[in-house]
Amino acid sequence: MSTVGDAVTRTKRLLNSNTRTELDAIHTGITATATTIKLKYQTDGIRAGSYISVGDNTQGYETMYVHARNGEYATVQRGVDGSTAVAFTGDVDDAAVVDTAIEVEPRFTGHQILEAVRDAIRGLPANLYGVSTISPSVSSSEDLAINYDFSSTGFLHVIQALRTPRSDTDRWVRANVKVYKNSNTTDFASGYAIVVQEPLEKAVTLQITYAHPLVTGTLDLDTLLVSTVKMNAQMQDIPSLGAAAHLLMGEESLRLDPHAAGTSRIDAAVAPGDRARYSLVLQSQYDRRVSQEARRLMAEYGVRMDGAISSGFPTTVRR
Repeated sequence: MSTVGDAVTRTKRLLNSNTRTELDAIHTGITATATTIKLKYQTDGIRAGSYISVGDNTQGYETMYVHARNGEYATVQRGVDGSTAVAFTGDVDDAAVVDTAIEVEPRFTGHQILEAVRDAIRGLPANLYGVSTISPSVSSSEDLAINYDFSSTGFLHVIQALRTPRSDTDRWVRANVKVYKNSNTTDFASGYAIVVQEPLEKAVTLQITYAHPLVTGTLDLDTLLVSTVKMNAQMQDIPSLGAAAHLLMGEESLRLDPHAAGTSRIDAAVAPGDRARYSLVLQSQYDRRVSQEARRLMAEYGVRMDGAISSGFPTTVRR
């Protein structure tokens, strides 16, 4: 299943197109405080003044600045550009150990892309939401309040509520429930109370499907987009589009800097606005995909099940 790290990889493909970055690898593992790294391939591009992006979707990403180069060794400054120093493994010619890759002067470092992906996930609009189901058992009491803690996911509105049948020959039937906000937190930890608003002739099991905000508290590289963030499987390309659009918009400023452009590159190589236009193309694709997914959610789950007035941003919260 797709992870945040997979979204980083998809974003790299969008950003790099057919360009390739010079690569090396760490030959001997380093601690998070080491300032000297041993290079496996001794790539010429790693020299004093260069920036390198080190890491992968398993260990994490760190940006380093090279102060000096001496053969197969490089003296580096750790955790630059807002990244955090990481302890990395090296293969030391051990086929069982995967190389820790070094990207030499990449267009965007792994840390930059990871942060942009996280921002894109946290910035998804409110009309894209997660869907979860709970199955509480209740007694035959009338108007029974159910103590359920929504703190792990949050709560937006009930999509569907069913109950076990009244007889063995019936199917699951619709249950009449409402959710009340600002309940006594001593009794209801999340401040929400689910209330069954019909007489129950026997103990039953409810099946309540509800909408909630996407769960974005922790977005580590191995965080699962579907089962943890609660994104629908069809949404998984959207964060990469948003991250790529954001990063490319900022890169346009490099075109105006002759020093950043380098002496081997003429000004006409990239026409003014090219990167910005590509960023807008990605943004347009992002907006299109958000709109598609919002319509799909509406078609699949509809609006609040007990609402008198339909709404594009439904809610069943009672105040």
